[in-house]
Amino acid sequence: MTQILMALAILAIYALYALVKPEKICRRCRGWGAKGKRRASCKRCGGTGTCFRFGAPPVHRGVALAIRYLRERRDRR
Repeated sequence: MTQILMALAILAIYALYALVKPEKICRRCRGWGAKGKRRASCKRCGGTGTCFRFGAPPVHRGVALAIRYLRERRDRR
């Protein structure tokens, strides 16, 4: 039981971390946005130099849905 609670705590901490800091430096181009000598844009990040962490987009979608729901509920009153 303790292991399950620890796993849930670690998962919650990672979700909060992904919510606070969703972007990371691209591993392929190391934040430069270009790879190689010709400096073509990186295919992994599209030339921005940043990528989203694993799980960050669903966490942000969930938070946005919750905020939208709460605002609609508040406006109905």
